[in-house]
Amino acid sequence: MKELKHFSTLAAYCKGINISPPRWELFDIRSFEENMKTVHPKMLPFKHEFYAIAVKIEGSGIVSVGNYKTKEVEATVFFNSPYQILHWDIAPDWKGFYVIFSEEFYAKKQKRLTEEFSYLLVDNTIPLELSREQANAFLSTFQDIYSEFHADLHGNKEIIQSYLDILLRKVSRLFSDKAKTHALTYGQRDNDLNLVSRFKALIETSFYPDQDLQNASPHQVQFYANVLHIHPNHLNAVVKRITSHSASELIQKHVMALAKSKLRNSDKSVKEIAYELHYAYPNHFTHFFKKQVGITPVAFREQHHRTK
Repeated sequence: MKELKHFSTLAAYCKGINISPPRWELFDIRSFEENMKTVHPKMLPFKHEFYAIAVKIEGSGIVSVGNYKTKEVEATVFFNSPYQILHWDIAPDWKGFYVIFSEEFYAKKQKRLTEEFSYLLVDNTIPLELSREQANAFLSTFQDIYSEFHADLHGNKEIIQSYLDILLRKVSRLFSDKAKTHALTYGQRDNDLNLVSRFKALIETSFYPDQDLQNASPHQVQFYANVLHIHPNHLNAVVKRITSHSASELIQKHVMALAKSKLRNSDKSVKEIAYELHYAYPNHFTHFFKKQVGITPVAFREQHHRTK
C-alpha cells in the first residue's frame, strides 16, 4: 500500500498542492479564487498537521475530510484538524475562503484548542450548510481576517488571533445548532486519535510553569505512558501510526517551540530557561538545542535580535 503524503509544515502543504508559499509560518488565509489558478484539481489522500476552516460559496466537485464529503450545495462551512485524511477532486470554479493554522499559533491567544472547541475532534466532520444570511456573515469574518493579514500593520497577528477565536466560536455555534436539528452526535474519533489528543495535551500541561513533577522527566515517553496507564511501546506505536512521528519527536517538537519562544520573548538566561524546561543540567539543554537547530541557544537569541 502506498504511504500517504504527510505535510508537517505549511510551506510543504502549499508546495504539495501547488500554490504559492505561505506568508507566515504558522497561519495562512487564502481565497479559493486565487488558489484555483494553480492548485492541483485532484489530490490523492494525504494528511497535514494543521487546523483549517473553510467557507465555500460556490464550487463543483468534492472534498473528503475524515468520513464525510462536502455536498453539492451552494454554501457550506467545513473544517478539519491535524492528521485527518483529506483528498479532493474539484473543478476550478470554487469561491470562498479558508484559514489554516497551527495549535501553536492559536495557543498564543488561548490554551487547549480542542478543549475549547470539541467539535474539532469529531471524525464525522460534517459539512455545515449555510443560509444566504449565514454565508454572508461568515464571508464578512473571513474578509476581515484576509484584509488584516495583508495590511502588514502593527499588531496584526494579535488582531487575527482574536478574529480566529470569533470564527471558531461561530463554527461551534453552527455545529451545535445543526447537531440539535439533525440529531447528530459528537461521536469522538477512534481510540487511537483520542489517545494522541490526550498525549499532546499532557505534553503541553507538563511544561506549564511551576509544575511539580516530583523528579519525573516530561522529556521521557515513559512519563506520559505512566500517566496514561499504557505501555510506552503502545503509546509510541499509536502516535507513530496517527502522526507519522514518534512520541519522542512530538515531545521534542514541543520543547523546541517553548525554548524558541522563551529565547525570543524573555530576558531569562539560558540556564533559567533550561531549568524551566525541566532539564537537570543546563548543558543538556544546550546540547539538545544545538542538535535540533544547528546553533546554540545564545546564538539563536542573538540572531533573533539582529533580525528584529
